[in-house]
Amino acid sequence: MFLYSVYQPAGSRETAGERAVFVRQGFDRTAFLLTPVWALRHRLWRMLGLWLLWTALAGVLALTLHLDAAVAALVYTLGALAFGLEADRVREQALSRKGLLLQGLSLGENARDAERIYFDRIPQMINEQEKRS
Repeated sequence: MFLYSVYQPAGSRETAGERAVFVRQGFDRTAFLLTPVWALRHRLWRMLGLWLLWTALAGVLALTLHLDAAVAALVYTLGALAFGLEADRVREQALSRKGLLLQGLSLGENARDAERIYFDRIPQMINEQEKRS
């Protein structure tokens, strides 16, 4: 099971539910292995720019210091590892800048399971809120 953060736009629950975004927490293998593809897919231009800067810096560092190919690959891999570790936080910040709000958390084997579990739970949460008021 994986933990997902649920981001939705402010407003009525009906339209907010249709535009909900589920962000998987933890290490993102796609961001680690294919950072530019991942950044383009999620329209994270800052992340793409940072990746371009990192690869250029790693290349210049390797040429300037006459690093062995294995060491240069290790330097690049350390940067890619950082991208994979920070991918969920970068997506969450981008969603917050777009005006989406963190509405809750959900568990699931994949995003579709997490979505089903989250939206099945909403009527129960509304009933509990009505009982409290």
